[in-house]
Amino acid sequence: MMRITMEDVARHVGVSRALVSLAYRNRPGVSTETRERILHAGRELGYVPNRVAARLAGHGGNTLGVFLQDLHNDLFADLYEGTRAVADEAHKHLVLGVGALDGGRDAEALETLAQSRVDVVVAFGLQLPDTEVRTIAERVPMVCVLRGVADVDSVVSDNRHGARAATEHLIDLGHRRIAFLANPPSDGYMDRRHGYMETIAAAGLRPQVVQTTYSRETAAKDAGALLDGADAPTAIFAHNDQAAMGVLDALALRGLTPGRDVSVIGYDNSSLSKAPGTSLTTVDVDGVALGRSAAELALRRIEAPGAPSEWRTSFPTLVVRSTTGAPAA
Repeated sequence: MMRITMEDVARHVGVSRALVSLAYRNRPGVSTETRERILHAGRELGYVPNRVAARLAGHGGNTLGVFLQDLHNDLFADLYEGTRAVADEAHKHLVLGVGALDGGRDAEALETLAQSRVDVVVAFGLQLPDTEVRTIAERVPMVCVLRGVADVDSVVSDNRHGARAATEHLIDLGHRRIAFLANPPSDGYMDRRHGYMETIAAAGLRPQVVQTTYSRETAAKDAGALLDGADAPTAIFAHNDQAAMGVLDALALRGLTPGRDVSVIGYDNSSLSKAPGTSLTTVDVDGVALGRSAAELALRRIEAPGAPSEWRTSFPTLVVRSTTGAPAA
């Protein structure tokens, strides 16, 4: 038997799908008479709302969807913690959707959140094209975090600024062979690479960009190839802390000491960078603060759905620890 959809209910009553959605969420903009007609038609047709939607019916404005790209990256735990704190303060519920490292489940996870009738989706680490993000945001309001999308509420950290600070630190220490272990260009996060390239060019140095992934194991393999090659770098700047940990693994395998034999810088200042036995120089994006800011924007969107989109930009800072030092003589 074919499943009855919200579109079927809308056609039966002669109203828009959006109006049916408002009626089932008990939101303003639907008269009592029309709401009753819609609900009656739904019962008559056998329409069964999404389970989460059914649980949330009558609680419009109380639920935020949260999309996390990766549960293995400690930065996303910090981002979630900031969002959860603001949601708790505002007595809002959270519904979680999880993507994949390669971005292959982004659209599916967002669709699930949209079907759950959340009021706003706070999306951490989306890799979808901007056009697709905007299309989804027309169905359910969205706050993009870590990557800004035109015409969509966004909370970003200035990655060019952070990458410049990291690269300048290595140059100031005396390094001239500085490699950048870069994220895939297809994921839409290119500013760290651009910041590195601009700073290297300004110093008259030769760039050395090696593309890796978000996997610690792959980063270790790629860093190992750099270290074993001719004219090996004296410093490696990794696109995030997870990749930087892979660089440290590669150094350990070769009996090299970070900060003395080869300098290493990560990015994010996630809890991973401060784990026992690790003292990673990194760029602090303050994930908890970004998460809080995103939740605040989401609450603003609930209160003022027609307000213009807003961008919030923060500036990361360099945290110097033991994995950077002057190049070996």
